[in-house]
Amino acid sequence: MNDVFYEMECSLGFMTISTNRLMSALMRKRLVEAGVLITAEQWGVMAMLWNEDGQSQDALAWTLCVDKSSLSRVLDVMERKNLICRVRDPDDARRKIVYASKESKKLRQICREVAQEANSEMLQGISSGDLETCLNVMKQIKQTLRSISE
Repeated sequence: MNDVFYEMECSLGFMTISTNRLMSALMRKRLVEAGVLITAEQWGVMAMLWNEDGQSQDALAWTLCVDKSSLSRVLDVMERKNLICRVRDPDDARRKIVYASKESKKLRQICREVAQEANSEMLQGISSGDLETCLNVMKQIKQTLRSISE
């Protein structure tokens, strides 16, 4: 008789969270080694802004799957570090639009290189087909979870 309460290694939730933590730790380590002092959360915000600058805090929170108050705290720190600037939305004074600062734009290329190297490192031995399947499954699960929580 198996008396194990819960098989953690067979749980998608546990595997996703623990893998994310390890990936974030590797990314943080590689960024520090490159002299870039940003956290995994800050990296996510910067990557989004480098892709499309000038996004609302609501849009950032939605895409990053974090609550607005958590994101606000991250953005407060990023603003103090001169990584971003926030301005009131001219169409809605209650909203703020977030922009990458000139200082953070100087980090863009080094961060891209670090991310590419970290991804190559963590994906060793994973075929492109397996990666594509994994990403497609994760996208489907994310879409389902979004529809359930709306």
